[in-house]
Amino acid sequence: MIDLVEVWIAILGGAAVSVVAGLAAAVLTPFVMPVLRRVRPALRAGVLSLALVAPLLAGLGTALIIAFSSHALPLDLIRHHCHAELASCAAHAQPEGGVVLTMLGAGCLGAVLVWLALSAFDLAAQSCRSFKLLEMTSRQDASGSHILETDRVVALSAGLLRPRAFVSEGLRQRLGGKGTEIVLSHERAHMARRDAFVRVLTRVFSIGHLPASQRRLSAELELAQEQLCDGVSARRHGEIAVAETLLAVARLKQTFDTPTPPVCVAFGKSDIEERTRALIAPNFLPTSLSLALFASIALLSAAALFLAAEPIHHEIEDFFLSLEN
Repeated sequence: MIDLVEVWIAILGGAAVSVVAGLAAAVLTPFVMPVLRRVRPALRAGVLSLALVAPLLAGLGTALIIAFSSHALPLDLIRHHCHAELASCAAHAQPEGGVVLTMLGAGCLGAVLVWLALSAFDLAAQSCRSFKLLEMTSRQDASGSHILETDRVVALSAGLLRPRAFVSEGLRQRLGGKGTEIVLSHERAHMARRDAFVRVLTRVFSIGHLPASQRRLSAELELAQEQLCDGVSARRHGEIAVAETLLAVARLKQTFDTPTPPVCVAFGKSDIEERTRALIAPNFLPTSLSLALFASIALLSAAALFLAAEPIHHEIEDFFLSLEN
C-alpha cells in the first residue's frame, strides 16, 4: 500500500513538472509552429491535440512514477536514496505527513479536480445551449439538412455526442446548390470526426498551459481540423471548387459579420489564406519524415520524464525535511 506521504509528494512533483512543461510550451510554440504547419493536417491535428494535454500528461506521468517507483530505477541521475541506514543508498529520514505537506498536496489535487470539473461543465453547458438554440431556429429539408431561417451567412456543425450540420437560408441563396453542398460535405466531415468534442476535451485538459500558448495551440488545432475537412470535401468536389467556396464564404462573412455560437465548428473560421493554399499549392513534408520526427521527440520526452522523476522526488523530500528540522 502506498504511504499517504508519498502520495502528497507525488502530487506536488507532478504539479511542478506540469508547470515547467507549460512554461516550456510557451517558449517553444512560436518557433515550432512554422515547421508544424508543414505537417499534413491529419497528423498535425493529432500532434496538436497531444500538445494541448501534454502538461497534464507529463504531470500525471511524473506523479505515477514517484508514487509507484521502487526508487531504485536504472540510470538514476542521483544516488539511490532510502529511508534506512544501508550502504547501498543515500539514507535519510522520511518526511512526516505534517500539516504543510498535507495541505499543499491535498490543495493541489483539489484545485486540479475542481478546475477540470468546472471547465467540463461550462463547455458542455455552452454546447447544449447553442445546440438547442440552433434546433429551435431551424427546419429540416427533404435532403435531411438543417436550414436556419435567417438571411445571415451561417454554416457550422454543433453538438458534442451527436453533432448536426446547420446552414442558413441566406447562405444557400448566395452560394447556390453546388456551393451549399460543398459546405455541407465539409461540415459532415467535422461531424464524422467529432471535431467539436475533441476541441472541448483538449480545452478542458489543457490545464498547465499559459493562456496565450493555450489559445495559440487551440487555434492551430482548429486550422488543422479545417484543412483536413477541406481535403475531404475536395476529394468529392475538387480543390478549385472548394477553394472558391472558401473565399466566397469568407467575403460574405466579412459583409454580414455573423458571430459563431459557442462550442460550434464554423465553416468560414481559421486562416482562410492557409486553407486555400493547402488546397491549391500544398507543400507538406512527407508523412514518414513527420512520423519519425514526432516519434523521436515523444521517446526523448518520455526518457527525460523517467530520469527526472527520482531527482524531483528527492528534492521535495529534502525540502520538507528541512522544514521539520
